Amino acid sequence: MPQFRPLIPSLFVASILALCSIPALAEMSCGPLDGHGYFHEHRAERMEQRQKTLHEKLKLSAEQEAGWKKLIDSEHSGPWAKTIKRDDWAKLTTPERAEKMQERMTAQQTAMAEHLVVLKEFYATLTPAQKKIFDDFHVGPRRGMRGKPAPHSGPQPAPLPPRAAVGQS
Repeated sequence: MPQFRPLIPSLFVASILALCSIPALAEMSCGPLDGHGYFHEHRAERMEQRQKTLHEKLKLSAEQEAGWKKLIDSEHSGPWAKTIKRDDWAKLTTPERAEKMQERMTAQQTAMAEHLVVLKEFYATLTPAQKKIFDDFHVGPRRGMRGKPAPHSGPQPAPLPPRAAVGQS
């Protein structure tokens, strides 16, 4: 034990400093996931930027602009724009929460069906070149979905040859 005796004061001071820093760590922001709506604002900004980029690439005619506006409005009017407050959610029982989730899913399906009708109407007004741009813009892999990249539709690299087993010559 005499070898460790000089370490005891150092460990004591280090533990006190660590305990003092816990409140500072608790107030740190976690970026988009900090629970203050930043994620939703950031996502809305990214969506708006992507829509602007697509609009510029399509070079729409005056007749197509009305369909574009209708398409964008249908994307922003879905039930996903409404959120349930955490306090209200906490007051519900488990079966009530399940019912709310089912209602929300039904509303999302209805909104998606309506959006699909508007999308098909707009798509029909596009020229073949614009359809190619539109399709290519929406075909990219959706990264970040549950931490896994989407399968890539392009050419796949050749698989690596199997490794030799350890101990074999």
